[in-house]
Amino acid sequence: MAIHVINEAERCLQCKKPMCQEGCPIHTPIPQMIKYFKEERLEEAGDMLFANNPLSIVCSLVCNHENQCEGHCVLGRKGQPVHISSIENYISDTCLERIHIACEPKNGKKVAVIGAG
Repeated sequence: MAIHVINEAERCLQCKKPMCQEGCPIHTPIPQMIKYFKEERLEEAGDMLFANNPLSIVCSLVCNHENQCEGHCVLGRKGQPVHISSIENYISDTCLERIHIACEPKNGKKVAVIGAG
């Protein structure tokens, strides 16, 4: 495991009222994710992340963490918040290959995503 990711996870206070989770628009269970990571239960952490958000690896890179989860971390009031995005990215990247995301069966209809390029 990457040392800086472990160090960040160790800084988490496991707050009873996790402001980081409240700051997340999709309410990722951040304290539970970090707890699983610290206990070396990466599969469970990955399953939980991808069940909550199938685009977890993308969000770990492009989400505005400074104003959302990390921006709400209580450690950020007097210093640096826990770098949640690096922990989420490590777990998501490690677990991505083995995650199976079930798709709905085809129903004969088509969709278009506007603004997708």
